[in-house]
Amino acid sequence: MDEIISLRVKKQLKERMRAHDEINWSAVLRKAIIENLENRKKVNLEKRKKVFAMMDKLRKEKAFDGDRNSTEIIREWRNKRH
Repeated sequence: MDEIISLRVKKQLKERMRAHDEINWSAVLRKAIIENLENRKKVNLEKRKKVFAMMDKLRKEKAFDGDRNSTEIIREWRNKRH
């Protein structure tokens, strides 16, 4: 079932939209929302890939002490900030 949302626009923009009544503005907005959400998904995926690559690099460089767990390492770094 479809849901209804409302959108507030400036009066000038609404007047410009009215000048193009041949355009299905609901469809335009739906498409823009879908594209925006898809782009966000892609950006998040790219960010995750970068983070995983950084983690792999750190593991290969043995940047962490293998005898300690992540909680201990995080606590150490937090303590260094103070």
